[in-house]
Amino acid sequence: MQISRERMNRAAVAVHDHATRQLGAERTPAACATACASLARELDDAFVAARREGVPLACAPGCTFCCHLRVSVFEHEAVALLHHVRTRLAPVDAGAVEARIVANATRIDGMTVTEHYAARMPCALLVDGRCCAYEARPSACAAHHSLSRARCEHAFQHPQHHGTQQNSRPASLELQTLGDALIAATQSALEANGTSGTRRELHQSLRDLLAAEMPTITRGDSLCST
Repeated sequence: MQISRERMNRAAVAVHDHATRQLGAERTPAACATACASLARELDDAFVAARREGVPLACAPGCTFCCHLRVSVFEHEAVALLHHVRTRLAPVDAGAVEARIVANATRIDGMTVTEHYAARMPCALLVDGRCCAYEARPSACAAHHSLSRARCEHAFQHPQHHGTQQNSRPASLELQTLGDALIAATQSALEANGTSGTRRELHQSLRDLLAAEMPTITRGDSLCST
């Protein structure tokens, strides 16, 4: 499969423009969710086209090895996730997810990045083998893919080899490049709007939003500051 430079540029410009409009001075949780959906849509379309062309993507519902990895998110992605949890799940289920978020974040506070990867900690949003906020998933999750379930399982079973060739994940170079381009376009839009373009660990970011009760983000603010 080959994704033309024109196709990548068009997708990156679309994501950048959408993020610029939605994530401006007064971005609401709904606008954050819309921006996330726009990026995910571009990647989903590319994955569908890749499968049509015979790329052996191994990702499928119920495969959750990557849901035990460390994930970093932009601030607006954390807002979109929490907005989804609070508006789309039953209150009792949302409460359970929020409790797991806090528990995971507290545990991660005492870990190094290497220790976190080795812990194989299930994401707080993982419910019965599925992401309960899949429609609002962050760019890191939307772009992640593998050409071998066996390799993902091996990496899961041998976390001590994280970052080495032994735990390498085979991926499509074109899809990986597209994902990187869309994430970079989002970061550029955020910085152009005067807000933070950095990413932080998912659970810690969500925990900080819970503590802040999700106020509206205004230009220059950082809800996920340390």
